[in-house]
Amino acid sequence: MLHSSAGRAGYYGIEAPFIPAVQAFLALIMMQAGWTQATREDGDSQGWWLVGFGAVLLGIALAYLHATRRGRFRAWSRELGALDLRGDETVLDVGCARGAVTTLVAARVPDGKVIGVDLWARSGLLAGSRRGADDQIARNNAQAEGVADRVQFVPGDIDDLASDGNQFDLVVSGGGIGRLGSPATRAAAIDEAVRVTRPGGRLLIADVRNTRRYVERLTELGCEDVSSRSAGPECWYGGPWLPLVFVSARKPA
Repeated sequence: MLHSSAGRAGYYGIEAPFIPAVQAFLALIMMQAGWTQATREDGDSQGWWLVGFGAVLLGIALAYLHATRRGRFRAWSRELGALDLRGDETVLDVGCARGAVTTLVAARVPDGKVIGVDLWARSGLLAGSRRGADDQIARNNAQAEGVADRVQFVPGDIDDLASDGNQFDLVVSGGGIGRLGSPATRAAAIDEAVRVTRPGGRLLIADVRNTRRYVERLTELGCEDVSSRSAGPECWYGGPWLPLVFVSARKPA
């Protein structure tokens, strides 16, 4: 049975769960080895240094778990609130995975429509789940969050959207673009996101890497009000060196 994510009614899992698992495993090994070395009769201070490094690594693993289980939802709620949406917008979520961002934005557009696009079968985020089942999990999440009446999930390539241009008031991405395998496909996804945004519409993209290039590409495409900002300590995916970063822009009217 699937359990709901912290603070949400739906189930959204842990992003790349092997990362905190490996971090915690290595941390415990380092701490155990350091403690053994430091407490021997001929032990020295190097053992305590090893314990300290292990403790830091364990802290990074715990911060990662907090970011993916709770922090990212808080950060997205703040960012979406700052957009001051009317409530009747048409929104596209590119790389929607299990609908974490899709359902958050749908709650803010009671008279609007939100479309989530992803190729669930190849999503690295959802590795380990039953192949082909994650689109159904996304639909179940929309039902659990009470927004199923305004949400639609569609399979498709986010770097080659099957949609006419100038369709959406808002385009969001909660990490789906970052999961694409190459700079070229990520750039193509940015291009597609801008293409399907209506003139005067907005884009809001989150990632822990590549955001500097997103800013550059959006600027090259002529977007206005292009900016980036860190989500802060509650979204540290690798300590302060790897925070979740939001990039926002507006398509010229």
